Amino acid sequence: MTVAVDLHPNLDAETRRGIAEDLRILALLHDTPPTAELIATLREDDLQHFFALPLVSERGREALDFVRAALAETSMRCDPVGLDEIAADHAAIYLNNTHRVSPSESPWIDPEGLMAQEPMFQVRDWYRHWGLATPDWRKRTDDHLVVQLGFLAHLLDTVDADAALVDAARFLDRHLLRWYPTFAERVVDRCWTAYWAAVAHLTAVHLETLRDRLARIEGCERIEIEPIEEEKRRRREVAIEETCASARAYAPGQEATW
Repeated sequence: MTVAVDLHPNLDAETRRGIAEDLRILALLHDTPPTAELIATLREDDLQHFFALPLVSERGREALDFVRAALAETSMRCDPVGLDEIAADHAAIYLNNTHRVSPSESPWIDPEGLMAQEPMFQVRDWYRHWGLATPDWRKRTDDHLVVQLGFLAHLLDTVDADAALVDAARFLDRHLLRWYPTFAERVVDRCWTAYWAAVAHLTAVHLETLRDRLARIEGCERIEIEPIEEEKRRRREVAIEETCASARAYAPGQEATW
């Protein structure tokens, strides 16, 4: 009989469920503009204990201070005009590409910056492996930030903890942590309101903290992934070579004609 070995004593079922809830909260924050009630709730709560995953590193404390300052500024603008400004900034980030910061992975990886490219199909395979699928990829692509956060939450919440935690680590390495930190930096630089800068930065710190926590588990060590710019260059070279090969295969005047 095979005896199960606990490879993650520091991530018991209760802790995993708590971190999964963290990820769902972060997904919700990115998904929709806040209400005045949500801003008041976040401001009143002790953010140091708001998340199940402790953000106690220097970077984590700085991120929480950033959020507190943003909430203090935002709470003073919770009138209809202020909330409309936050909603317009949300649309500029997540809906109409005004800030040029796509919330989906493909444009960050694809050499031409196109939506719904290879990364979308890669993450779709991850979801399929765990019996999941997006409701309608045309409305929200599989590689969208909110969908990827939801998938991570599912992995942290699953009963098959050993395999799920390994996949969570690999998914972070191969997908979210390849593009999200750059997304967050650009949101901070380009957004109009402190609220969205704080949400973007807090999520980046939470994901890095989670990856550090997972790295302590056997089989979840960090892996080196090809840098995005190198991958783009390699894929451009492949595309050029394929185009040239197609041109060489068809040489006008050398084929039989009518």
